[in-house]
Amino acid sequence: MKRVAYILFLSCLFGVTTVTAQEMTREERIKALERLQAEDIEWEKNTLNVMSQSVPEEIETMTLPPLSVFLDAVVENATVKRAQSEIEEAKNDLSLQKRDWWNLIRINGSYSYGKYNMIGNASDEFTPLYHTTMERAQHTYNIGASINIPLGEFTNRSKKLKKYKFNIEQLQYSKEEIMENRRLMVLDAYNTVTQLLTTIEAKAETAALYNAQMKISEYDFIQGKMDIAALSLERSRRSSAVTIYAQARVELHNAIVLLEMLTNVKIINDK
Repeated sequence: MKRVAYILFLSCLFGVTTVTAQEMTREERIKALERLQAEDIEWEKNTLNVMSQSVPEEIETMTLPPLSVFLDAVVENATVKRAQSEIEEAKNDLSLQKRDWWNLIRINGSYSYGKYNMIGNASDEFTPLYHTTMERAQHTYNIGASINIPLGEFTNRSKKLKKYKFNIEQLQYSKEEIMENRRLMVLDAYNTVTQLLTTIEAKAETAALYNAQMKISEYDFIQGKMDIAALSLERSRRSSAVTIYAQARVELHNAIVLLEMLTNVKIINDK
């Protein structure tokens, strides 16, 4: 739209309906080209540079590791680790339940040591009543055991153990489901990156071709072999190709970052 407005501006400036290269002097053509180039510089500064600010220069030449590397890295994901932790917790509960029968046995004991005073009374028909005391040190201890078997606990024990085993199986199935869904996400992200890497080379070549063609068109315009309308059309095509290439680089960068987040596998090297 800016280029169309600029063409209309030139038309009004020179007082003709259509401005051709032959109707403009060389100086006028140079000034018009400088204005268009300044407009492109401003556009690249405000659009392309902002789009490519966080994108590494060498992103389109990166080589991805094999798919198996990313699929194997799924086990390091926090969600998968949490599922594995739940399985280990359930296994530990099962082990505790298997040892629960020890709670049915009670062992008790006590031990003491000290001096004891023993007081006694003695008398007979010829001797009046008298008191006697005796002091001595002695050990005192006892030990015992008891078994308490609740019938309900005894009969339901096997079913309780099966309940714990079924819980472990369900947790394992949940972990496998999480890993499967995660691998599908990784596969989709990997395919997206691969596809973008394949197409970005062609878009880069197209942008480079239009940049080279633009140099030729600008030279032809200065020489009077091309009018301002044709030049503006060429610049519009060049801008479109460069924008598509810049957008493809941003999409590739975002796809790689997503793949890194899903797998914790580093692809872009931070400098």
